Amino acid sequence: MPEPSSPSSGGEQATASGLLDPAAHPLGLGRGRTADRIRASLNGIDLAFRALLVFALVVQLAIVLTGIVSRFWFDESLLWADEAAKLFLSLTTFVGGALAFRARHHTTVEFLTARFSPRWRTSLAIGMDLLILVAAAVVGYVSLDLLSISATSDTPILGINAAWLVLPLTAGLGLTALFAVERLVYDHAPRDVIAPACVVILLAGIVYAASVVPSLHLENGAALGIMLIAFLLAILLGLPVSFAMLLGSVTFLLATGVAPLVAVAQNTFDGTSNYILLTLPFFIWAGLIMEKGGISLRLVRFAMTLVGHMRGGLLQVVVLTIYMVSGISGSKIADVVAVGSVLRRELQRQGYKPEHGAAVLAASAAMSETIPPSLAMLVLGSVAPISIGTLFIAGLMPAAVIASMLMLLNYVLARRGKMPSTPRATASELLQATVGAVLPLVMPVIMVIGIRFGVATPTEVSSVAVLYGLLLAFAVYRAVGVRALYEIAVESSLLAGMVLFIIAAAFSFGWTLTAADLPASLALILHSAGDSRVVFTLGTIVLLIVVGSLLEGLPALIILGPLLMPIAGQYGIDIIHYSMIIILAMGVGIFIPPIGIGFYVSCTVSESRLESTSRAMLPYLAVLMIGVVVVAFVPWFTLAVPHLIRGH
Repeated sequence: MPEPSSPSSGGEQATASGLLDPAAHPLGLGRGRTADRIRASLNGIDLAFRALLVFALVVQLAIVLTGIVSRFWFDESLLWADEAAKLFLSLTTFVGGALAFRARHHTTVEFLTARFSPRWRTSLAIGMDLLILVAAAVVGYVSLDLLSISATSDTPILGINAAWLVLPLTAGLGLTALFAVERLVYDHAPRDVIAPACVVILLAGIVYAASVVPSLHLENGAALGIMLIAFLLAILLGLPVSFAMLLGSVTFLLATGVAPLVAVAQNTFDGTSNYILLTLPFFIWAGLIMEKGGISLRLVRFAMTLVGHMRGGLLQVVVLTIYMVSGISGSKIADVVAVGSVLRRELQRQGYKPEHGAAVLAASAAMSETIPPSLAMLVLGSVAPISIGTLFIAGLMPAAVIASMLMLLNYVLARRGKMPSTPRATASELLQATVGAVLPLVMPVIMVIGIRFGVATPTEVSSVAVLYGLLLAFAVYRAVGVRALYEIAVESSLLAGMVLFIIAAAFSFGWTLTAADLPASLALILHSAGDSRVVFTLGTIVLLIVVGSLLEGLPALIILGPLLMPIAGQYGIDIIHYSMIIILAMGVGIFIPPIGIGFYVSCTVSESRLESTSRAMLPYLAVLMIGVVVVAFVPWFTLAVPHLIRGH
């Protein structure tokens, strides 16, 4: 069975290192020494900042692990660790987000643009790069005011100038603007840039005119409506969601004048200030270490010995493996890549259609959003007053219920389609596979128990997960070398940068929506719809599926979670139960055809066509919807385990 492979991180002109080839610029800047030197210089900047991010990641891990030792053995806390974490998070978010942009990690919705002609797609791509340039330049420029304000104060414990915390915001947005210019110059012919540039300049001129002429200012409601329409249209036309949110916030404030533009920079920076967000880069790092260290392969073998003999055995293996792998990696997209890469060729060898494998992969990943250490849970816990430990244990049974429903559907479809099965594993095969899976499965058990019973904080557990993964992959399994560990750390930093940048932009966007009185508007809509708990619950599911598909999931939680949870409380819905509802609905949105980002990844990994996979996905989508509704209206599935543990 093949080892898992990772997707290319560098785009069409990327080299094996993920950097751009200095000599590859067939459309834009002509070949020549000057062009090559500029591209080589940009690659040098990229490499230098990658090394800085890895250094910061390792130092921050050492700080957290030192804090654990200090607290457990010496009963002392590192009071300055919070300030160090803020600097690390700011650096990873904004510099890592900029490098992720250059490496083309920021995903886009391609459902609409894929239907356009090549000429229109080129024009739209140029237009999106121009909008990214505008967003980065504007927010980066106003962040200079925030930088100067911060320079007047020092942090209370370490005593470092607070401007150092803000500097990565300015530097990261400056790098993003630089890399956007690089794309425009190197990837496109100058004549192709003219028309999109004229359109973007015209739109920017209209917004600027509205900002400087008081009589042209819009009312909050009108500005909100226009901004949301433009925001959704930009996403559908290929603008990465993080930059769409930044641009939406800037547009709203310019059109209404309700606050100065520096508020966008301030709120974007504040979006990285929560200490719990440290868990994201650490869990991403731990997941990549363990997946690239052969962990996924061992869990696949274990799942095959358990359910491979059932009708449609490999499809059942997909569901069970995703459930187990999700307990190691917080990123469901990473789970799809890891499991899909391992099982793709085996599915083809046994005669399964690629679209069936892709559909089951997507549905299983959607199901697994409530399995700890889900990034969705960690993010929701950072923006709402919810116990992450309780979320972790509450999410296991809802995922198990939906997983059982998916496996039942696999069985029915396999019998109808006469899909193959394999012989039942022998006792020795089961024992061998179980031994191979024990060490990987120990980590999620320790993690959930440690957080739930207060032995360690989520951040501490995530750092221990990294250390445990390093020991398994490097020392026990010897599946990765020193060079591979560095590359994994770089990939972790870029992926964490992308995720954290989305969170920071969503924090600013959420503040903008609150300033536009969206919570009051939502409450009014719900009241006019009948003021019913059932209507509210069903409306939540539909809203999170739609918004989750457009906003890549996490921003939907950051924006809508704080808005909807107080309303859920008014209807008497338990906050933990409601969290499961919105996380599952968001998960369905990420993997829903034809616009969910996760659905595209599943198709790519499985080497299947979008159209045929969309058809194959329909019965699984129906089961996912039914599963979410069952979890929503049967709170016992969510609350039974927390109540049982609380009772003891």
